[in-house]
Amino acid sequence: MPQAPRVLPGAESLYFPGGETAVLVCHGFLGTPQSVQYVCRQLAQNGFTVYAPRLQGHGTSYQDLRRFTHQDWIRDIHTAYRSLHAEHSRVFIAGQSMGGTLALHTAAFFQDAAGIALINPAIDVPEMERAVKQTSSAFIKEERPDIRTPQEEEITYSHVPTASVHSLLELTAAVRTQVPSISCPAFVAASRIDHVVPPANAVAIHENLSSSSKSFEWLEHSYHVATLDADRDFLAGRLSSWVSSVVAADSHNYIM
Repeated sequence: MPQAPRVLPGAESLYFPGGETAVLVCHGFLGTPQSVQYVCRQLAQNGFTVYAPRLQGHGTSYQDLRRFTHQDWIRDIHTAYRSLHAEHSRVFIAGQSMGGTLALHTAAFFQDAAGIALINPAIDVPEMERAVKQTSSAFIKEERPDIRTPQEEEITYSHVPTASVHSLLELTAAVRTQVPSISCPAFVAASRIDHVVPPANAVAIHENLSSSSKSFEWLEHSYHVATLDADRDFLAGRLSSWVSSVVAADSHNYIM
């Protein structure tokens, strides 16, 4: 039996036990739970149970990533959702970049999600489409992660399998059609300047969600990986407040 690839130090799944309300946090394409760790810890400090699973092929090597597709990542998140839902009265789903795409897919599949929080979510990534059309190579060289704060580092890969980009684009195309079917409370945040996913993605998602309760925040001081960037305190605070407000409203309606 082939040996499982080594997980890079710091790239492991994160789990913070807490109260009856749980938040499932999905990291982005090529990233790991390390990229969302700060926000996860802030949510946990507010009493929520928080789980950020490492998606298969991430946090190991870019050669390993080639073995997996978006179907594997969907299964990872669906399995995590079912696990949390079995033990908690409410489960929110949060995600950054492709994590937002997976969060949307999961909310469309599980109609009992308590709410969805999206940070620079991806449903249309023209730069990636151009990149795969312009190459015949099996791997594409990656630039430095799109983080405005120079001292912040993300655990990621130097190259990306072209096949993995194709799979990501298949996922975004499928999820685009699912957005109007989602009606749970929603929180959407977008970096004003994002060199990876155009901010128009977040705007379009916010407009097309069927949620009667939804809010939108612009992040003025961060690039794409906002959970590691200058707005992370603002973002973590707003996200925690939003989850608390949805829980409070839900509890009030239940009592009524």
